Amino acid sequence: MEYTRDRFPAEVHFYLGTDNELETDRVNCNGDFIFIFVRAGVFRVIIDGNKISCTSNELVVVLCRHYYQVLRYNRKTVCYFVKVKWEFITDLKMSGQFIELLVSKQSFTIIPDLIDAKILIRIMKLLHYYYETSVNPERFPLASFRAALSLLLFQVAWQRDTNVVATSFNRKEMLSIKFFKLLIQNYREQRTPGFYATKLCVTKGYLNKAIREVTGKTVSKCMAEVLISEVKYLLMSSPHSIETISEQLHFNSVGSFCRFFKRQTGITPTEYRKEYGK
Repeated sequence: MEYTRDRFPAEVHFYLGTDNELETDRVNCNGDFIFIFVRAGVFRVIIDGNKISCTSNELVVVLCRHYYQVLRYNRKTVCYFVKVKWEFITDLKMSGQFIELLVSKQSFTIIPDLIDAKILIRIMKLLHYYYETSVNPERFPLASFRAALSLLLFQVAWQRDTNVVATSFNRKEMLSIKFFKLLIQNYREQRTPGFYATKLCVTKGYLNKAIREVTGKTVSKCMAEVLISEVKYLLMSSPHSIETISEQLHFNSVGSFCRFFKRQTGITPTEYRKEYGK
């Protein structure tokens, strides 16, 4: 089955550091939720007639009932813009109070701390990669996109209100959030499930069961996807050699690095950089 873009439960847009002197056309919405995460600069958008400004390290969540329109931005802007279909959010187990919060507030802003910001960046990168390569379902299947999108929603609800967390997340969902926080801090050096299970005071089997239930992935798969998002970013944007990138990510050798990358993507780092690098 071909996974075309219209089958994805969300759209992902990435705005990066080029001058946009003109306002974009209006985009119609029908109750979609919009997540705007600004890494740098300022990003402005009109949603249902209301002008919203987002600045560096802010996450803004808005319910868009009718339309949105992206306004001008500058060279300093680095922003992820994710439009999520209503149906996807209502399917989540923890979504009842979260949706009620969104509808009642219409929009809200979160300023994550350093660790949470890094988690959001990783999740956004995964969503961006999956969406941009959605024409190749063998490499990035729809299930992976949905799992990363779920993690975004869990993370947002977690940061919004601790009272919502207490009543919305079960033990396995809470464990999954703690796992990803820990993973973001250690993924370059620690790549064994046992390390994370020990830190979280659970067995490897229970951790794997919890992560699989929440994300649809094994612990090892989640670790690989977070790491591969960093590898791809470095291959696309860094001037460093493949050997240097391998060392930065603490691989034993450039050979093991290349084997890992090809196993995850189906192509070599050199081929990926040639196709997608600047």
